[in-house]
Amino acid sequence: MYGKLYGIGTGPGDPELLTVKAIKTIQKCAVIAVPKTVKGERTAFSIIDNYLDGKELLECRFTMDKDKSKRMEARSLAAADIIKSLEKGKNVGFVTLGDPTTYSTYMYVHDIIVSKGFDAEIIPGITSYSAAAAALGVALCEGGETLTVIPAGQGNSIDELLERHGNKVIMKSNNNLNIILKKLKNRGYGNRTKIAYRATMDGQRLFKSIEEYEKSPETGYFTIAIVKEPGLTDVSDGIKESEVL
Repeated sequence: MYGKLYGIGTGPGDPELLTVKAIKTIQKCAVIAVPKTVKGERTAFSIIDNYLDGKELLECRFTMDKDKSKRMEARSLAAADIIKSLEKGKNVGFVTLGDPTTYSTYMYVHDIIVSKGFDAEIIPGITSYSAAAAALGVALCEGGETLTVIPAGQGNSIDELLERHGNKVIMKSNNNLNIILKKLKNRGYGNRTKIAYRATMDGQRLFKSIEEYEKSPETGYFTIAIVKEPGLTDVSDGIKESEVL
């Protein structure tokens, strides 16, 4: 009998934000697949370290290379290694930072393995942007507001995405973040953009505006910007516009 694959969301970084179901699933898996980039990052591994006694660790190496064929090759190799364990009847837990369905490498591996007839289940995790919103003390959505989640790496379409009505989350930040923040400032969103650096992780920093963030040296992949669009739920003098007849 084949084993089962579990895609396990480990949450945004704080081990206390692991769900009970994630912990129970890790405990019942004989093998834990740990994603690792060429830079040696294993953030998800550090979150679940206390639950790994006696577990067989399977290191899955991925690449962020711009060459799509290289990314696909790395995913296929990871899937093949996981299948070897499944064929031995071992349950495999693939741990991933945040939520497996939100910009996660896991889903590529999931699709490959499911297409080959193996059983798989996804254990959701707290997303980085919901954790960032909580740390900043802002609502992602209120009333009839909409939310657009934008990966900072978007190229020619970034201006179109920023022009969309509603609140926005800018995530997967890296070198493009400063360019996007400049565009937001030019649109008048300097004071309506709050930024979280390493939300719930060691070294967390919170910024109330783009201007405040620009004075800080903090930058990197784990930086999230939340843009609040003025609208029906905008608060002015303590009264919501929706309450004004």
